[in-house]
Amino acid sequence: MSRAVRPDPISGQAGLSAPNIRRSDGWLPALEGLRAVAVLAVVVHHVSFLSGLTNSFARLGGLLARLDVGVALFFALSGFLLYRPFALAAIHSQSHPPVRRYLWHRALRILPGYWAMAVVALVWLNIDYLKSLWDWAIPLLLVQIYQPLRLPVGMEQTWSLATEATFYLALPVIAVLGRRMGGRTPLGRARRHLALGAVLVFVGLTWNAYAHGPDSPLPGLAVLWLPAFLDWFGIGIMLAVLASWPSSTISSPFLPGLGGSRPGRGDEDLWSATPRGLRVFTFAPGTSWLIAGALLWIASTPIAGPRGVEPAKPIESVTEHLVFLLVAWFVIAPLVGPGSGGVPRALLGRPVIRFLGRISYGIFLWHLLALEVCFRLLGFTRMHSSFWVLLVLTLALTIPVATASYFLIERPTQRVRRFMERRGTERGPRVVPGSRVGSPAQVPVLQSATVGPAEHPALPRRLVLPTDPPETQQQSGDRDEKQAGRDRDE
Repeated sequence: MSRAVRPDPISGQAGLSAPNIRRSDGWLPALEGLRAVAVLAVVVHHVSFLSGLTNSFARLGGLLARLDVGVALFFALSGFLLYRPFALAAIHSQSHPPVRRYLWHRALRILPGYWAMAVVALVWLNIDYLKSLWDWAIPLLLVQIYQPLRLPVGMEQTWSLATEATFYLALPVIAVLGRRMGGRTPLGRARRHLALGAVLVFVGLTWNAYAHGPDSPLPGLAVLWLPAFLDWFGIGIMLAVLASWPSSTISSPFLPGLGGSRPGRGDEDLWSATPRGLRVFTFAPGTSWLIAGALLWIASTPIAGPRGVEPAKPIESVTEHLVFLLVAWFVIAPLVGPGSGGVPRALLGRPVIRFLGRISYGIFLWHLLALEVCFRLLGFTRMHSSFWVLLVLTLALTIPVATASYFLIERPTQRVRRFMERRGTERGPRVVPGSRVGSPAQVPVLQSATVGPAEHPALPRRLVLPTDPPETQQQSGDRDEKQAGRDRDE
């Protein structure tokens, strides 16, 4: 039986069941490994398309064409990791994490590495297209998804980083809406936050159906804007609420009032109270991942549309989007649920996988430039190359560069940020001027840490690289560098 989800009295973070977590700050090691799986899926997806395997008649090509499901995984992970501190604070009537600090952390987390990659890509592959200052500003400010034909060559995958940056800005607003929904008790507030997540899922699905409709007045790029992915972020938010569910209650949000308050079960959490059948199909790692695999196999059939650049029918696009949403739920839910470990969690916790997860943001940022190097060095042509040779060489180039990016850009940036915050804290008042000897010192109140996300999406079929890329295309990623015994990325 899992332990109740309790906020830490100092940090406000949730302490999940012991088998699921090895630290008391709410950090889930398996999620770091999941980033590695997601970003490698993205890399394989792009290599398979550019080598021509995706468009072949091989059954494997159909499956590789749907590995852009990594986008859904990253967006859902961002929703979970970033919203969890806000959900904990609202449900347990604590102060929200400071919004200014949260936004500052997000900017420092994604922009330095992104700008380093962007400068290389713009100068090396896109200098002929940069005619004005605005041409430089569009990609550097992450507004390329709002300007047609503004996705630079070599950084096409960063379209989703632009979408995620918009989510970063919207998240505090979503948190305020959740708090304004009220609730007299922690259970009542938790239910309202869960309902808010469900509303976001509904809005995302509705937007997709409308944007893909034949008579939609929305521009074509509207399928890349934040509303189109609110459902993927929304399931992450729902999981964050479930992981923050108040202890000492066994009332399930799936079937409210099911358990009542039976004697002797006051310390059980939501996971234990969830009906057994639903729990098996949602929180059991082996069962859930088998379901996710089956859904991905279904998506590899023509039901989710063509594999390549051919336009999909509206129903096919919406079907693929919905299947990816379900895959993300069934992959992530058991990793943040109670469980006793399971094969998925054990595999994701292996040191090599977790290291790749730690540098996954760099892998996401640099892999298309590495692909470009491979094409030029080997003389390969797009759509007519060896998949395995291209994949091995791309990884051989990308991983060292991503490692260097992590140790030379990402970690130093976070250290500078922590140093600045410590200096700010030290300059803060510790004793009220003029206070009497023996009066209590004023010590800054500790706020709950804002956990960073995980993002490194893939290039959707609607934005795959053309055989002779014109101007651009893009995608995103982000992850929190949390390792045992190490300062967290707040």
